[in-house]
Amino acid sequence: MKYVILFFTLIFFSACTPKYKTTYSYIPPATPNAQACVKECGEKLATCKALCKSNFEICAKKAEQIGKKNYEQKMQGYYRALEQYTRQMEMYQMQRDLFWYDDFYYYDRGIGFYAPFGPRLLLGPSPAYTYPRPVKPNLQQEILQAQLKNCRIDCKCTDAYDNCFRGCGGKVVQKKVCIENCPK
Repeated sequence: MKYVILFFTLIFFSACTPKYKTTYSYIPPATPNAQACVKECGEKLATCKALCKSNFEICAKKAEQIGKKNYEQKMQGYYRALEQYTRQMEMYQMQRDLFWYDDFYYYDRGIGFYAPFGPRLLLGPSPAYTYPRPVKPNLQQEILQAQLKNCRIDCKCTDAYDNCFRGCGGKVVQKKVCIENCPK
């Protein structure tokens, strides 16, 4: 019980804590040579982002093919599971029809459960059906999983730009800004 209280206490306090976002300010150098260097850094940043985007698009196409193969394999497994589920459902229905009679039964201490208006053998109240229905795979989800697993979205271009900017004599100022539940 004390763990439940501790858990809810942690959730309560974490919901009330302020949330921060990191922002960056760039202070360029004053000399003309340094400004040309910063401009070159900006061109390198644009090239890096374009190359990163191109590589991601190529990787995404490959991941789409991988996702389709995974989807086909999972669909085959799904059809096998659905077939097994159907057989289990039919078996359950047959057992229920043979041994349980839900509408008219009552309990007698000497005999047990029995139905006065039917030839069925009663073993007790009918059980709940416990076989879960298989979940059909989703093609878009498989493609997305393959992309997340195989493709890198962030190429660290901004880190390289920040280092280049500093190398040219500029300053990068990192600042945390409260965006939610801010103290007054």
